[in-house]
Amino acid sequence: MDIFSNHIFIFFASFALFYIYHCLGITLGYHRLLSHRSLVVPKWMEYFIVSGGYLAFEGSPIFWVSTHRLHHRFSDSKGDPHSPLDGLWHAFIAWMWNPKVIISLEESQKQAPDLYRDPIYRFLHCRHSIWDGYLCLLIGVLFRVALFLSCGIWILLGNLAATALAFCGPLLVNSISHLRQFGYETYPCGDNSRNVWFVAALSMGEGWHNNHHAFPQSARHGLKTTEFYFTWLTICLLEKLKIAHSIRLAKPDNKVNLKKDAEPAGKR
Repeated sequence: MDIFSNHIFIFFASFALFYIYHCLGITLGYHRLLSHRSLVVPKWMEYFIVSGGYLAFEGSPIFWVSTHRLHHRFSDSKGDPHSPLDGLWHAFIAWMWNPKVIISLEESQKQAPDLYRDPIYRFLHCRHSIWDGYLCLLIGVLFRVALFLSCGIWILLGNLAATALAFCGPLLVNSISHLRQFGYETYPCGDNSRNVWFVAALSMGEGWHNNHHAFPQSARHGLKTTEFYFTWLTICLLEKLKIAHSIRLAKPDNKVNLKKDAEPAGKR
């Protein structure tokens, strides 16, 4: 019984640590640091945070950022890569293998010129080919083989469970958080984005999605005291430790201008 209890503890401890690592890789790394340049951290820290998203099978950072910036520019209209208006299943996951919006090399370079200047992100993008997905899969599998060989089966199982849950977070944001029958809208901004508490809870704050669409470059998505999320606490901690700076925040009294705020941060 003691051995079993020890294994259960190892599993849940591994799950918690990897869930934080992978979720922050998506929410803080891919989303705030890369897509919107909502804050600045040293390059080594940026790579470490982004690695959590990459190892959660989020794919090439350049592809992710290009897709997300297009989503903001054409949210819930023609040109949006993953709107529920094209079907809930399409918005949730089918857009990955059956896209209605094909992002060309030229469009990708236009949307993410800042990432193309980075040799690491260019390498992971595999020259805008299908190999970027295979590379991400290969590195993710090798990471878990190494994890199993060095740490054992229970830590691997904790990682796999955490990865699956973290991976579902942005999928729910793309789908559920763009359905008007869920959540609430605080800021009308010309699309169907909603604030959905259970999506926010699962994805460390990404579910406060209407707030995000109103103020895309804000590092903080939960703007009310009841809109709690872990990612913002992490950003505050990084600021206290003098690791993060130039943190952009929403100004709710300002008039919302979605298209202007969603411009690619190409000069940063």
